[in-house]
Amino acid sequence: MGRHILAAFILALAGLVPAGATSYAPVSFGELVARADVIFVGEVVDVRPLPFTTRDGTIIKTRVVFRVSDPIWGTSAALEVFDFFGGEWGGVGMAIAEMPTFAVGDRRVVFARRERSINPIVGFRQGLLQVRRDAAGADRVLTLDGRPIDAPESIGAQRAGRTGVPAAPMRLADFRARIGRALAGRRR
Repeated sequence: MGRHILAAFILALAGLVPAGATSYAPVSFGELVARADVIFVGEVVDVRPLPFTTRDGTIIKTRVVFRVSDPIWGTSAALEVFDFFGGEWGGVGMAIAEMPTFAVGDRRVVFARRERSINPIVGFRQGLLQVRRDAAGADRVLTLDGRPIDAPESIGAQRAGRTGVPAAPMRLADFRARIGRALAGRRR
């Protein structure tokens, strides 16, 4: 019975959102900062699917645990835990197009909301940025799909038509300083 309800839910969801048609309005750097309840730099230390019973049956969420290395705003915790709709449990999978995925060891800058939703990341994916260490040992900031963030203003901006040599990704320390300045403006 539960699998039938789950299948009906997935089919209903598929009817509302055509496959491959998931899109989200671009979110600027200022909007990321303004909308976030919590901002931090952290490393994924645990990823696990969990079944949740609802009145209509069972849904699957993926719980992601971050070790916070730099609590920028809204947290002083050593760990932050967020639940994302979807995952695989007992041979049954649920997914939403464009939902971020996680692996233990991922380093991220996270802009998130605390309210319950299918995805706590501000801008669905846009408020989740990669942190990669370059050959010189500097931490750099990139989008989830690996595009360099050369300035916070590039977040949410259309990049079509850009030619030439790709810009070097911004240093995490510089990006973090820009977040601090934006937060100072937010508090005024």
